[in-house]
Amino acid sequence: MAAELTAADYAILILLKAEGRELSNTDMNKLYQVRLVSPAYEKLNAAGYVVSETKHRPYRHTLTKEGAKLLADPLGIEEDRAEEKEKRSVREKQLWAAVVAQQNQIVRLLAKGNGNAKRVEEPAELPDRIRAAYAELASAPGKWVNLTALRPLLGDVSKAELDKALRRMLDAPDVRLEPEPFGHRVGAEERAAAVSIGGEDRHKMAIGLR
Repeated sequence: MAAELTAADYAILILLKAEGRELSNTDMNKLYQVRLVSPAYEKLNAAGYVVSETKHRPYRHTLTKEGAKLLADPLGIEEDRAEEKEKRSVREKQLWAAVVAQQNQIVRLLAKGNGNAKRVEEPAELPDRIRAAYAELASAPGKWVNLTALRPLLGDVSKAELDKALRRMLDAPDVRLEPEPFGHRVGAEERAAAVSIGGEDRHKMAIGLR
């Protein structure tokens, strides 16, 4: 773990990875009763582990590839760093010990499943993976698939990276991304899964027959 990060910083990275998507402070508070605010998000942004969208409220945060790589390393119990003058309670130390044990078990399982490698490399051709995931969901080429269903099949890819790939795929003549035509069907899950293109949220994808 980077020397400048505290246990609280590391906890934010873990929950962002666990969710596998962009999280707003509203979502974080609803799911985990925490928010990522200044100066913590600024530090994680500066370290390159998190990208935060702060132009509009609620702030939104995405784990970067560097942040994911950091979580592929074993964690030491001595890395329970606190902010200056902050003291840890016995309960907080016990919770940190549980986080360390769980994180290191995940690292061992990854290493076991991938030979001697501790890190899992991102696939080279993300558009091919998106097409394969779409094919699993669509009843036929050209049928609409909700991004709420597509994203979980690519849960190891950050939302920012997946959004970028989806935008680039629009250059292909057989790819379409469109908003949900029935506004009453757009809830929090749909908004979180949407990709913004030209200032408009797109919720559905179709590939083929164009």
